[in-house]
Amino acid sequence: MSKKNVVDMSCLDTSSACDEGAEIELKHPVTGAGLGIFVTVAGKDSTLFKDYLRDSINEELRRAHFNKKRGKDDEIPTVEKGEQRSIEMLTVCTLGWRWDDKAVFPLQKKGQPLEELAFNVANVKRVYTELPAARKQVDEAIGDLENFMKG
Repeated sequence: MSKKNVVDMSCLDTSSACDEGAEIELKHPVTGAGLGIFVTVAGKDSTLFKDYLRDSINEELRRAHFNKKRGKDDEIPTVEKGEQRSIEMLTVCTLGWRWDDKAVFPLQKKGQPLEELAFNVANVKRVYTELPAARKQVDEAIGDLENFMKG
């Protein structure tokens, strides 16, 4: 009988890695330069992501079932509802943020004073609603397992 190689299967445990989270740096959408703003996120295989997905889909299924029982039409999906769902999912998966040594997000729009936003649900939703480039980068980071798997 030959001796078999032992394979470390922990490399397939993406859930634990995604639960731990990863810090990403936001980048300028055109130049790609780092902005010094860091967001910590849980990944797509995390418990947070999977629970959010299950809960939101189950809610939609329940709503459709009750509407059908009452003879009502299903709700029509809209781009706005999809965008809102995306923002909610990103908010659930956002574990924190920092700018330099402060646990704040520096929000400043043209002609407006700098706001240092503390990390909370309302501010996370605000950032992802008002800054589509930040929303896109965080969304991509959550979906990229390389951010979470330690090689």
